Amino acid sequence: MIYSFKIRLLTIVGLVAVSLVIALGRSFQLQVLEGAHLEKLAQSQQQRTVVLEPKRGRITDRNGRILAISIPVKSLYANPKELESAQQTARILAPRLGLSYHKLKRKLSSKRSFVWLKRRIDPELAKALEKQLPKGIGFVDEFRRYYPQRSEGGQMLGFTGIDSQGLEGLEYQYESLLKGKPQGYIVEKEGTYRTVPLKGYPERPPEQFSLQLTIDSRIQHLTEKHIAQGVIEAQADRGTAIVMDSSSGAILAVASYPGFDPNRYRQFSRAHFLNRAVTSGYEPGSTFKIITLSAALSEGLISVDQNFDCENGEYKVGGHRIRDVKKHQQLSLLQVLKKSSNICAAKIGMRLSPHVFQDYIKNFGFGSRPDSGLAAEAPGKLLPAKKWTAVDHASISFGQGILVSPLQMLVAINVFANKGKLVTPFTVQHAIDASGNSLKQIDPPGGSESYRFGPKESKRIIEPQVSDLVREFMISVTQEGGTARRASIEGYQVAGKTGTSQVYDPKLGRYSKTQYVASFGGFTPAKDPRVSILVLIRNPRKSLYGGVVAAPVFREIARKTMLIQKVFPEPSQPNDQESIRVSRND
Repeated sequence: MIYSFKIRLLTIVGLVAVSLVIALGRSFQLQVLEGAHLEKLAQSQQQRTVVLEPKRGRITDRNGRILAISIPVKSLYANPKELESAQQTARILAPRLGLSYHKLKRKLSSKRSFVWLKRRIDPELAKALEKQLPKGIGFVDEFRRYYPQRSEGGQMLGFTGIDSQGLEGLEYQYESLLKGKPQGYIVEKEGTYRTVPLKGYPERPPEQFSLQLTIDSRIQHLTEKHIAQGVIEAQADRGTAIVMDSSSGAILAVASYPGFDPNRYRQFSRAHFLNRAVTSGYEPGSTFKIITLSAALSEGLISVDQNFDCENGEYKVGGHRIRDVKKHQQLSLLQVLKKSSNICAAKIGMRLSPHVFQDYIKNFGFGSRPDSGLAAEAPGKLLPAKKWTAVDHASISFGQGILVSPLQMLVAINVFANKGKLVTPFTVQHAIDASGNSLKQIDPPGGSESYRFGPKESKRIIEPQVSDLVREFMISVTQEGGTARRASIEGYQVAGKTGTSQVYDPKLGRYSKTQYVASFGGFTPAKDPRVSILVLIRNPRKSLYGGVVAAPVFREIARKTMLIQKVFPEPSQPNDQESIRVSRND
């Protein structure tokens, strides 16, 4: 009996000892050998890292008026692993979020630990939901881009996507500056999972910049208004207008009609997003004649006292007939521009060799991007001089057979407002860092693209005396007997040039007989220019002439811009409003 008792006792003690050794061993394994792994596992079940974008920088006009800003909003997410019932949660949330029950249920049934339910929800709805969120549902603070001026400047500004990435316009062009650097935040589960505390939130925001543009919202507003009116009155397809400070090249307004509201960009087609001031090429027509005349004058091939035979309105080059709308016998050099003779412009242009002429064209900025800072600039299209036929040579002389953007044409016109110097256009005055410092230059680390803002050094294209002479010719265009009497403004002298060009139809392999581009570009006051403006109307049906449909739009934009800039009219100026009569030769 005693022996049996001892055996049982030793067995029990042995089992206890073995159990204790096993427990101690397991404890050592968990705490020492696998401690770090298990700690990470626990954290992974309680925490996760969510990458959030920083608040995007503002975009303002030259006077500080906000054009684009990011406002705080809440986005709703779920951790499906924490839900008590995906079906019940979907039934509660679907009607409140305006989502399909079945679609929401699929999301809530996911095996992932994080799914977005709805991004950037209405603030009032977010406030109501916060009070009764089911377990496993939470909010993340984000930002929504807002454009307070709505459609004004829409094509220029562009817009951002759901993740605050720039998709069009300046938002896309300066994405790396405006967006800043994304940061990861640790999201920690709390009790009912109704809030999302963030660990490691930075003491100061990630680096990003705001942009102050050269745009003047007042001028932008009136430009948008008058280009829209001009397109509607001309029964046209669309139109573009650009206003630029003549001396500095600062773009004060750029507008295309029809436009779009970037706050509601999904409701518009891709065609509405295009900033046609820089993306669309067109054949400039007669506005290009100022380039032809200035090149020939610079080369000494023509003189101011010369007369030119207009061939009674029809002239044949290489089997191709060139016509003037109105027949003329002879015209002086001034009258060639004032009456806008295609025949005389062709004769003058063909006195230049193709290579010399092409060099002048390129020096005026055609064939290369204007470098204005606007997104998606097109270089245009210029046939190499070695490929020119006689017909090409003649056609280019009066603005056919060459593709330019409206901004390129305005930059060229502006040369005559600056005594022969080309002034590079620009759209951004400066960037502003998080401390409020204005920066004209940003050189990101790592050798990535540098940014330069503000005016650039001008470049001489033609001599001042040639520029002044052509400017006098351009003034005559807006006076009695010229093609742009409707551009004249009482109290201000205006210099400019009309243009009407046919649109090439690639399907037909020839120029359309029904599609035209009507334009007028110029500057005022002519002798001391403050603004240079180009107006383009695509496919007008009321009248195809730039002097009829584009010049009046120029007049209204220029007149009101002068008043905004406190440049007041002088009663003695010759561009008065009496006896307006428009020549039909453009």
